[in-house]
Amino acid sequence: MLIDVTEELQNKADASMQNILWNKRSIYKVPASVTALNRAAYRPQTVSIGPYHSYDDQLKPMEEHKHRALYYFLKRSGKSLELFLQSLNEVVRDLKDSYDQLDKSWNDDAGKFLQLMVLDGCFMLEIMRLAIQPSNDYAADDPVFSIHGRVYVAPFIRRDMLIVENQLPMLVLYKLVATESDGEKVYILLIELQNHDISCLYCSP
Repeated sequence: MLIDVTEELQNKADASMQNILWNKRSIYKVPASVTALNRAAYRPQTVSIGPYHSYDDQLKPMEEHKHRALYYFLKRSGKSLELFLQSLNEVVRDLKDSYDQLDKSWNDDAGKFLQLMVLDGCFMLEIMRLAIQPSNDYAADDPVFSIHGRVYVAPFIRRDMLIVENQLPMLVLYKLVATESDGEKVYILLIELQNHDISCLYCSP
């Protein structure tokens, strides 16, 4: 037992290994000493994006809207959910390594983690596209993806997309768009981010 512990400590202290792990991190939890100053400023109020706040009961009402966004995203793409899951599965280790202090339940269950990435990633893309033009796919009185939602709901969602702990790796969006468009429209996502004030601050690099 002591030998195992010693080897584990040596691995953790290995500078090259630390650099590899730290270089992959891009989404962090805010230290408790900081959040204690103003908890509301560091937690989402409307929607959870990514794993850190996914269990927050206050944010559960938005989940039905996420699933509706996923449904229309898949319908518009003409591709199956399995295809998007497979695409992200190719980089699942990189996606997990992007998160600092990722909970064991997410680390140990790749299927659960990938489903979250696809669900939240498609929702983010639909919100980004809403800023340009509401889709005709949704009902005219849709509470989120309509002209009304664009004006009165989306700003609160975009505010939450700026929260440090409420992020997705940018790689998720790239993979989703590439799969959706057979690799032809990835650059359009970048143009949308730049030209419509939905900057890459909304998601981690």
